[in-house]
Amino acid sequence: MQIITDIPPTTPIIVPLVTDVFLFIVLIGLFTYILHRQSRSQKTLDTSSMKPSLTVLIVSLLLIALFGPSNLNMYLELGRIYLIGMSWELGSFVLSFTFFLVGLPFMFLRLVFVYQVYKYYLGTTSRKRVVITGILGELQFPLISLLMVPICLLNPSLAVIISIPIPILLTAGLLMLRYIPKPKSISGWTELDGDKDWWDKEKKD
Repeated sequence: MQIITDIPPTTPIIVPLVTDVFLFIVLIGLFTYILHRQSRSQKTLDTSSMKPSLTVLIVSLLLIALFGPSNLNMYLELGRIYLIGMSWELGSFVLSFTFFLVGLPFMFLRLVFVYQVYKYYLGTTSRKRVVITGILGELQFPLISLLMVPICLLNPSLAVIISIPIPILLTAGLLMLRYIPKPKSISGWTELDGDKDWWDKEKKD
């Protein structure tokens, strides 16, 4: 009887998973550290009285941006529909830092939106800019996929993707702007143009 001894060992799934989780923790920590340093050097509003704190708000929004569903992708030639986020795809659900890096050029405006919300609560940007960035962040991947349709039609090896945005991140950000007021101004600071609440304007009208 011949004993087969050259079977390659299987790689445990938990090893790459732990590595990816660690990389995401490092990314979130680095993002939070950078924002904290900036808040100390460019503070125009007193955020110490905010409840919940600004750090909790931004980290929560960042977690939604990274791990929440972002788009419903339809692959027409394959007849398949996949739910995706910045760091995963539901077709074969694996949390992957590599997937995040590959998809970053198509969804980086979601992170820019989180940063704009942060700047709004520091008093260094207007609500209008935040809302515009949020809308562009939700439309970024669908618009890119539409622009790629002619190229995919000319190249049979590429699949046509129709992407439908799932605006959970935008909704969460707008709810923050609506129900969590901006902190009080430090003396000498004036609000940016166009920074009045649209609901306050309607009341005045």
